[in-house]
Amino acid sequence: MRTVRRFLAFFAFAAIQMASAATPSTTAELAQTNGFRQAYQAMLTLPSWVTTAQATSVPISNFNLGGKPYFLGHMCRPHDCAAEQLEVVFAKDHSAAWGLLSLKGEKSLRQNFLGAPDADMQKVLLKAYQDNNPSD
Repeated sequence: MRTVRRFLAFFAFAAIQMASAATPSTTAELAQTNGFRQAYQAMLTLPSWVTTAQATSVPISNFNLGGKPYFLGHMCRPHDCAAEQLEVVFAKDHSAAWGLLSLKGEKSLRQNFLGAPDADMQKVLLKAYQDNNPSD
């Protein structure tokens, strides 16, 4: 009986060790494992028209914020401008760019800031979206 208990205890310990070795302990480790890495990368992927800048677009405008000059532009997915749009601000000194990606569904609007804009730049991007979508 004692041998059976030892065997069961050893088996349980071995099973726990194998399970903990197979499952990453942190989110970063999990995101780097095979299978999850592909899902993680897919989650981070922007639409191809955004990454390649192959889009319908309008002429840029100039503005100043905090004494610094910027370009403001708008582009959208070809043949689907109402559903997928990107407002973009470029620092004229080439130091940074920020965006607001807007994806509209039948009953929803998802907006994501790109490039970590501060609060003032977020206001510029949101106003640009409103200016380009007055009926929203």
